[in-house]
Amino acid sequence: MTRRDLLPGISPDSGSPVTVAESHRAIRRARFRAALRDISQIFLLVGVDYFFVVWPSAHVPMLDRGSSVIVLAVLNSIVMSHILLSRLVPRMTAKRIAATWSLRERARFFQTGSR
Repeated sequence: MTRRDLLPGISPDSGSPVTVAESHRAIRRARFRAALRDISQIFLLVGVDYFFVVWPSAHVPMLDRGSSVIVLAVLNSIVMSHILLSRLVPRMTAKRIAATWSLRERARFFQTGSR
């Protein structure tokens, strides 16, 4: 079976779409807010870890210190994997969708650049 380069109904000679709104400012603002949210989550995580290390009697109620350290390590890994996956999965999906674009659309996208 041959691979189809384009979506059904799309020809390689199709013209560029008409720009209705410029979204560069909104995209920049959304990226800034996402980065700020990620940084604040990491600072909160580091702060809790620091508090846990500095104060030796800190523990999760009804758990001993060793079990509390395990719970803290699991929660750290969950938060860090959430931060990483929330950035990587949309990027991989966008690459998969962009693979269906015609050469003209790709040239237009790379010509404007990501501002």
